[in-house]
Amino acid sequence: MRKLIGLTMVIGLFLSGCAQAGVIVESSRVVFSAADRERSLLLSNGNTYPVIVQIWIDDGAPDGTPETAGEVPVLPLPGLFRLEPGEHKNVRLLATQIKQPQDRESLYWLNIYEIPPIDANLPPGVSAVKVAVRLQLKMFYRPQGLTPEVDTLAELQQFTLVRQPGRLKLNVNNPSPYFATFSTARVSGGNKSIMLDAGMLAPFSHKTLEMNTEAAWQPESISYTLINDEGNGVVGTQSLKD
Repeated sequence: MRKLIGLTMVIGLFLSGCAQAGVIVESSRVVFSAADRERSLLLSNGNTYPVIVQIWIDDGAPDGTPETAGEVPVLPLPGLFRLEPGEHKNVRLLATQIKQPQDRESLYWLNIYEIPPIDANLPPGVSAVKVAVRLQLKMFYRPQGLTPEVDTLAELQQFTLVRQPGRLKLNVNNPSPYFATFSTARVSGGNKSIMLDAGMLAPFSHKTLEMNTEAAWQPESISYTLINDEGNGVVGTQSLKD
């Protein structure tokens, strides 16, 4: 497999959004429930030409390959296949015997590597650059029996103002066993509001965000959007206090 990638790829282009790739994935994230042991993922070739697709799961290293993936709790099958133009294919995701923490989710990355064909009809002396596309999707491995239910994730988030001399910060706490991915976060008070980049919080973790505003300002509330299992936004609003 390593030889196939090395011979075919001239330039590697990393894309973070599944809609940008010629190979289209049915979802923007993958949640693998340990209770199911197996699930499928639908891929489609949106190109006008056939492609070779290589798929593997790892820790998300930018230069990762199937050979460096290490031990992971889920195995995609088949790992290497050809997709004709417009063709659809279900990839099986199978649970392995690799042990994972049972009190929280674990995060891995699903890699989809799209290799275009080489044009055999080019005139002698003429070369072409072929671009291989690598797409990465978050894959959350979810053990059985986690509580509370994941549907309550938005309301479980905790926010506390932190005042320091000349500075105002916001502490964000995720007390749940799930990863909390914020797509938006807006703090408001009086006639003022500011957007914050909360990003993603691991289970049972917290982070402190700089507000970049005067310390005397009194925010009243925070409105935020979390991404759920289907990739849709779930809106939450909470009052703020020191």
